[in-house]
Amino acid sequence: MGCLAKGCLILIVLGILLVVVGAGGTYWSLRHVYLSDKPIPEATAVTETSAVTPGETSAPAPVQRSAEVRERLDTMKKAARAHEQTDLELTAADINALIAANRKSSGTASVGINGGVLQSQFSIPLKRLDVPFRNAFGLNDRYFNATATIMAPPGTNASSVQLSEVTLNGHGIPAGLLDWGLPGIGRSLRTYVIKYANQYGVTGGEIRDGKVILHTGGG
Repeated sequence: MGCLAKGCLILIVLGILLVVVGAGGTYWSLRHVYLSDKPIPEATAVTETSAVTPGETSAPAPVQRSAEVRERLDTMKKAARAHEQTDLELTAADINALIAANRKSSGTASVGINGGVLQSQFSIPLKRLDVPFRNAFGLNDRYFNATATIMAPPGTNASSVQLSEVTLNGHGIPAGLLDWGLPGIGRSLRTYVIKYANQYGVTGGEIRDGKVILHTGGG
């Protein structure tokens, strides 16, 4: 979540586009096949209203919920530094609140969780990204529209989590994307996943019962 709140969306976009280009994509296919001239219609993922828990009359506003989630993330980080074992549960509404409350990601992504499956949706106008190739390739009017599905059974960690399905503008992308070396960079997207997991002391996690559950190790 710290990664997401501090510009991880840009990293994801760059990573996937670099993989597409490095795998033999031409400028024409990048512009007309893998990028779109229109955004994805507003997401139908779990909303604040549908995420109201029993006893609540209304769900907290995204900014309020985001602040609450950040407090819980900070608590988890402190517990990890003290070598205390703890768990943190995040609903789709919690994650969407973090996205909506951050100016870099607001309006560009959403997630929904159905049982043990997390589905994420991105629709990012490239004109919002401060990247070198945007102007050089005339991509200011294009949108990065992508979806990704993640399943994380018990025992999953940053080194083993996988994307089960990834599409870019409706076209399938290899599921092993996290482990592909990025052309011109060498490092994979997984190295950044591991970096931010370590930053918050996350030793493992799972997706079940409509929640992402993060674990820190004791000892």
